Amino acid sequence: MVYEPPLNRTSEIDGLCMEIAELVGTLGPASALGTNPVLHRELRITTIHSSLMIEGNTLSREAVTAILDGKRVLGPADQILEVTNARRAYQLMDDLDPLSPDDLLRAHGIMMRGLIGDAGRCRSGNAGIFEGSRLIHAGTPARYIPEVMSDLFGWMASTDLHPLLVSCVFHYEFEFIHPFSDGNGRTGRLWHTLLLSRWRPTLAWLPVESVIRDRQESYYRAIARSNAQGSGEACVTFMLTVIRDALTPYTTTPSIRDRRERALSFLGANPDATIATLAEHLGCSRRTAERLVAGLRRSGRLARHGSARAGTWRIIGDADPT
Repeated sequence: MVYEPPLNRTSEIDGLCMEIAELVGTLGPASALGTNPVLHRELRITTIHSSLMIEGNTLSREAVTAILDGKRVLGPADQILEVTNARRAYQLMDDLDPLSPDDLLRAHGIMMRGLIGDAGRCRSGNAGIFEGSRLIHAGTPARYIPEVMSDLFGWMASTDLHPLLVSCVFHYEFEFIHPFSDGNGRTGRLWHTLLLSRWRPTLAWLPVESVIRDRQESYYRAIARSNAQGSGEACVTFMLTVIRDALTPYTTTPSIRDRRERALSFLGANPDATIATLAEHLGCSRRTAERLVAGLRRSGRLARHGSARAGTWRIIGDADPT
């Protein structure tokens, strides 16, 4: 019987998937995210710096950039090696099969070479996820790791779930298992990006790690909630918001501006309108409409008078919200 990771599909999860699909759909074949080598370099620096910061690396972005350029820098030798290893691991992405457990071990071996004695091998002892000194989650007992990892990769190879959701489910399941003595976080994030890139190659450059770094406490809380619930939806929902927010700056601006202007026009003519009716008018998910309204309010284009239930909308000024 094929393993099926526990996941309750919620309206929020489905709505986020729709939003991401909409955003990906705005990326043209010549989008900077897919074709600009200068942007690719900057995003890879951001990705490596952010992912290692999550793990406690204290090197500055300038130092990371210098290391990636082959320059000598002053700093802890192990942290410099972490940067060098991460660069090699990300350079390997085109040669990795996201459905191959052997390739996962290969990637971990490169990521952790010279840092731990069992790089490229599953741990033989116990390990867990820590936030500072606090244990958030104890990983799967070592003797069961080969079996549960085989189950996870078997599921990925056979599921008909959308690749976007597969990537997020994998992220949570991998961190839950915690198969390595160290390097689980950075390897899991690399593999998540690899899975996304096999859905849409452009997403190989998506700076998912930098958004996680900005929301690190929320990241750990989402993992803890999923652990407590015995189901992956909290972590999956969090990762979908991360993907959406990492993607948004690179989508086609005119379509986003047009949607904003349509929202303002509708709310100006219908000050009593609800978010649900706005979403219906725009032909988008409720969550997309909520984000749109929040952005318009932050930019000073839209105000709410009265309570959430009985209040009305008021349009302010005519400045471009972008």
